[in-house]
Amino acid sequence: MSIDNALVDSPLHTIDCERTRPVATKEQQRQKKLAKKRSKELAKKKAAAREKNRMQSFSGQLSSAIEGSIERCLVAEDLLNSDSKFGTVFITRRMPDGRVAAVRFLIDGFCMGVKNCNAMFCFPSQLTELLENSPETMMAITPPAARRLVEQAAAYARQFDILPHPDYDKLTAIFGDIDPNECSTDFVFGRDGQPVYIAGPGENEQRIGEIIEKLSATAGEGNYIVEYDEAFDLDDEMAGTSWTDDPELDIDIDEDLPPAT
Repeated sequence: MSIDNALVDSPLHTIDCERTRPVATKEQQRQKKLAKKRSKELAKKKAAAREKNRMQSFSGQLSSAIEGSIERCLVAEDLLNSDSKFGTVFITRRMPDGRVAAVRFLIDGFCMGVKNCNAMFCFPSQLTELLENSPETMMAITPPAARRLVEQAAAYARQFDILPHPDYDKLTAIFGDIDPNECSTDFVFGRDGQPVYIAGPGENEQRIGEIIEKLSATAGEGNYIVEYDEAFDLDDEMAGTSWTDDPELDIDIDEDLPPAT
């Protein structure tokens, strides 16, 4: 027998081969487990980084809040008062990081619908302080009623070609899957069946003229009312005018002015 054949046929050699195979297999399995573990850890880090980046953007924070539970849903008493019909609808949701997302809709129930809306992301204690310092008296309202009120106010104004605040479509996402049809109340807008446009101090003459022209075109002359906030200090005879530029009127005004010195 040759030396090579003796090694091959040796029982010792056979045993050594059988022993080394399991050792190699165990090492491979260990490396695979380590690689899988590292892959999972890396995936978790990437997911955490994506979530961190998402929570730094407005849209990311809002979308995160939509998944949370509703914490508060409030309405200003004045908004439900037939004499004022002006005030805030306020809804908040809990965020994963412990903060809350609060969205505020400012409603003019006489004519303008959703005049303003904004959002903030803060801690519950900050929200409590904000509400305590609010000039409005707030009361609880069911989420379906809140959504129905906001959407019906926007729809009322739209029939006069008056659109809600530019951020309206984006911020109504806070309602999530709340079903407004769970509320059976049909909120009443306007006064005695007519829209009542109350020009506020934040609106310039051009804006006021545009709104009046829209009311004239949609509701028709005599089918709407225009009132002016006290901040304007306007004479009663100005009520109902469109405040549009009139060259002849400008000439008359110029003639009444004293000459420049």
